[in-house]
Amino acid sequence: MKTRSVLYLICFALFVAMGHILQKIVLNNGVDKVVFAFLRITAGFVIISVILFYKKYDPVKIVKKNYKHFLILGIGFSGIGIILKLWGLQNTTAVNASFIMSLSSAAAVLFAFLFLKEMPSKRFYIFMAIMIFGVYLVTTGGKSIVPRKGDMIILMLAFLIGSMRVYGKKVLKTMTIIETAFGRSLFGAIFLFILIFIFSPGGFATIKSWKILMLVLSNGITFSGSILFFYAALQNEGASNSSMFALLVPLFTLVFGFFVLNEKLNFIQLSGGGLILICSLMISRLKLRQVNF
Repeated sequence: MKTRSVLYLICFALFVAMGHILQKIVLNNGVDKVVFAFLRITAGFVIISVILFYKKYDPVKIVKKNYKHFLILGIGFSGIGIILKLWGLQNTTAVNASFIMSLSSAAAVLFAFLFLKEMPSKRFYIFMAIMIFGVYLVTTGGKSIVPRKGDMIILMLAFLIGSMRVYGKKVLKTMTIIETAFGRSLFGAIFLFILIFIFSPGGFATIKSWKILMLVLSNGITFSGSILFFYAALQNEGASNSSMFALLVPLFTLVFGFFVLNEKLNFIQLSGGGLILICSLMISRLKLRQVNF
């Protein structure tokens, strides 16, 4: 890989990890999760829109041509997805959430089999089983039998992300990542804005200071920044090489979580996290074959 691409992908992983930490800090300060989700996606949308105009894209044409895809990705990925993420984070740690979300790579393979008829090898099921065991170790740490509520919510999110990635794979055959991010952010922001009036009347009052507001908007920067860095790397490298750098996200989150949030994993949890990352790497390198039913 080119040195520049490696730097882009490291920045991508850093931005995603910082996003996990910022989200936990904001939630710890009592900000309503729907309001937070709306402001986060809106801030990211503004930045992505500026890039679109700078690169002379036609946003109106993009939306008109692909509004059905954006509706699905916006509500599923940028709407329900981020609500699940924040809901889960309220009840677990940022480090736990980051490791559990790594399961989305395996979930994507399962949904690719269901929807795209891409047959995984027998080794995939072995790796999948080990990953699930790793998630169990991370979430229980040898201290309980049943994972916490927040961990279970993040697990649901991992499978939602997997399904959305498979759907997004089809969309990206006709659009770039930045076009897709623009569309799904637009529809996601509209969806979340409507939810505020249903579930969070007066929710903006939960942002009690300019400092907290800046943290919320900073998460929009990490969101859009991660997309832009990934897009820049993807222009020079293959998708498989680029996606492997997502495995750095839990490691960066582990470091940030320790120093910023004082989140610690015991030996059992670290072992589980190691199993998750190793199997994620193995799954990312498996080749899928088309099958006919």
